[in-house]
Amino acid sequence: MRTIKIRFIKHGKNKYTIQRRGWFKWKDIGYSVDMGHGGFYEKYSAETKEDLLKEVLENYYQTDKRFVQVIEHA
Repeated sequence: MRTIKIRFIKHGKNKYTIQRRGWFKWKDIGYSVDMGHGGFYEKYSAETKEDLLKEVLENYYQTDKRFVQVIEHA
């Protein structure tokens, strides 16, 4: 079973982003968007922690919560 260390960052009243633990620091989890003539990096965000975790596990880690152990840091 894989272990994932994450933390949620609250922005405003009801918007969260997520970070994962790297070797030496916390790194934002996101995805690259290519517009053809230039691109940018978009962070995953949602209104609730549960929705955000589900989206990140499905799209970034390509797995389900049944197959990983998630450790949330404050």
